[in-house]
Amino acid sequence: MSEEKRPAVSVIVPVYKVEDCLPACAESLLGQTFTDFELILVDDGSPDGCGALCDSYAARDSRVKVIHRQNGGLSAARNSGLDAARGEAIAFVDADDAVAPDYLEKLRAALEKAGADMAVCAVEDVDEAGAPLSPPVLTVPEEAGVFEGKELLARFFGPASTCYTVAWNKLYRRKLWENLRYPAGRIHEDDAVAHLLYWQAEKVVCIPDVLYFYRLRQGSICRTELRPSAFDGVDAAAARCRFFAAHGRPDLAALALPGAWRRYLSLCARCEAAPLTWALAARWQEAQAQMAGLLPLLKGCPGLSPREKLGCRRWAKRALPLPPKTDKLRVALLLPPGLPVPAVKGGAVETLAEHLARQNGRFKEMELAVLCQWDEEAAGESARFADTLFYYQTPPAQDLAHRLAVRLSALMGRPVHWNRWYAKPLPFLKRLDADWYLGEGGDLSGWRQASRALGRGRFAAHLHGETAGSAALDEIYGRALCISEFVLRAWLSGSGEGPESAALLPNCADIDLFHPAESEADAAEAADLRAKLGFDKEDFVVLFCGRTSPEKGVHQLLAALGNIPDEHIKLLVAGSPFFGAKDRSDYADGLQKQAAALGGRVKFAGFVPNPRLPGYYRMANAACFPALWQEPAGITAIEAMACGCPVIATESGGLPEYLAGSGAILLPRSEVREDGQLRGVPGVPPLASTIARAILALKADPARAAAMAKAGREAAGRYAPETYYHTLLAALEGWRTEREISGGA
Repeated sequence: MSEEKRPAVSVIVPVYKVEDCLPACAESLLGQTFTDFELILVDDGSPDGCGALCDSYAARDSRVKVIHRQNGGLSAARNSGLDAARGEAIAFVDADDAVAPDYLEKLRAALEKAGADMAVCAVEDVDEAGAPLSPPVLTVPEEAGVFEGKELLARFFGPASTCYTVAWNKLYRRKLWENLRYPAGRIHEDDAVAHLLYWQAEKVVCIPDVLYFYRLRQGSICRTELRPSAFDGVDAAAARCRFFAAHGRPDLAALALPGAWRRYLSLCARCEAAPLTWALAARWQEAQAQMAGLLPLLKGCPGLSPREKLGCRRWAKRALPLPPKTDKLRVALLLPPGLPVPAVKGGAVETLAEHLARQNGRFKEMELAVLCQWDEEAAGESARFADTLFYYQTPPAQDLAHRLAVRLSALMGRPVHWNRWYAKPLPFLKRLDADWYLGEGGDLSGWRQASRALGRGRFAAHLHGETAGSAALDEIYGRALCISEFVLRAWLSGSGEGPESAALLPNCADIDLFHPAESEADAAEAADLRAKLGFDKEDFVVLFCGRTSPEKGVHQLLAALGNIPDEHIKLLVAGSPFFGAKDRSDYADGLQKQAAALGGRVKFAGFVPNPRLPGYYRMANAACFPALWQEPAGITAIEAMACGCPVIATESGGLPEYLAGSGAILLPRSEVREDGQLRGVPGVPPLASTIARAILALKADPARAAAMAKAGREAAGRYAPETYYHTLLAALEGWRTEREISGGA
């Protein structure tokens, strides 16, 4: 059977609450003089009669395809259309607009004649009834002709900017969209991607013909009251500035910068005058972080006056207001320096914080704030978590004034931590006035000054590792959240507080992301990855995923492979010494040398971002976590179980708790890492030998492996992000109630 012929053009029309306008739009497209196209109507969960209208057009004309989807916004609707499009060229038309009868014919002819990647036409504004304005309002390309895509980027900032930057009034070659999509859930989505399209395009042809009619409607997305999403435009403009600067075009960055700053300053003025909600304050804070990152570009920007530049600096650094408290819990996650949230560079603690932010956007049951390391990419991603306030800071320099303050405060009995990371945000934490401040690992003693200022009754230590309680830590934290029973026991062994002061909060993993291959696409992705990494179908691949550091025991796994003569048993190491922030260490270099003696049976994938990890678990036959320290929990073990990957692990810390019920093979440690040193354990069989036997046993018994995969998937269900979120919420709510009853601070 021959493959169905592809249409020359795919026209994508997102549809939402435009029942009155859709007929005019659809008729203008179905009446085109060029007929070799498909019309993709994307019903974005429209609550009116749009869905039925779309279906009626599909019943009438075989060129019409309808996608019915849950409401996700314009960006997501366009992306759905792109995913379904089969045409060699792509066009977007908004459902409340219309096009000329020869719209596709002229754009396609121009595209083909010029051998271009994009064709652009002129636009006419029409009123709500679709009638021309008087006098006519036209937006025409500044110059007709064929241009290099990058050559037109400067025209983004001229009088005809709309003509160049919007999604519609254009015909694109399909290849421009192969690795590009609109940012889901955002408005001003055109601004986020337009420069990336022109940057890729070798040729763009501009024609003066008025072929697109833009309807002016009072209810459109861009004509509403101040909402948090208004900052989407700031994010897009800031990202454009960073892109130009990073790609060696300071001239374009200088052109883009004034618009970005003026848009931000305008919103600052509106926010000052508007009732401030938590969601609005969160987006304002996020936008400030992005604009602060652009301050170094101000010097080379002639488009802003000295007075404007002064306003830019003031609004990029000033303490922003926060809304009054509500009945919702206000919770601050206090992360150590090193890695950002969202976890664009990995990190277990950072990933857990991201899970909380994502679930808070879903349930909205707390006012969540996250204090963490500044990162440009993370700041851009943070806008996806609209109900979480991100407070970014760079690790401050340890200047002489701070060192003197540390010594003086110690003499006065009012300690200031030696690391300014913990001292600098105190004014923000006071303004925040949270119900709970959670010390998220790192140097837990660092928050002593904040605890004294704000009250230890509002501070809880979120223990991500084995931490013995102490009198010193009891002075800072009135409560503790423990990721395993093992960690809880260690804390209570030294704390003077009773068991009621600590609660169990098991870690989680993204169960929606980490799941077995459930579709042909999942299976094909795993098979392709396996082949790309150099593994054959008959190979039995053992996966290690995690930090390549001594306490993780990767050297023992390599030694185990050396004890296995079967050449088809191979090892894949996915990880780095410190997530995405560090890819080299003496230990990691030693692993490479150790692997060299195994003749190509070991592959190193390096740091793998979380969204790509499921494919690695799915292509593996087993996962091994030979921890030599007291592993406090085991997020990678949850991920492996959730993907149906059988687990081999050591009897280490809280790891057996997480693997309970999964059928995992647990092995005693013949070597442990304590106080930075590795030492042998007398009377225990060599770990390399027991790992080798476990791997061979799994390979020889497919039925056992299948049973472990099934049991593991069921066990992983205990660690869903929504369970994590509500377990935390319940613990904090309960403690707040106790505090209120006792009258504590």
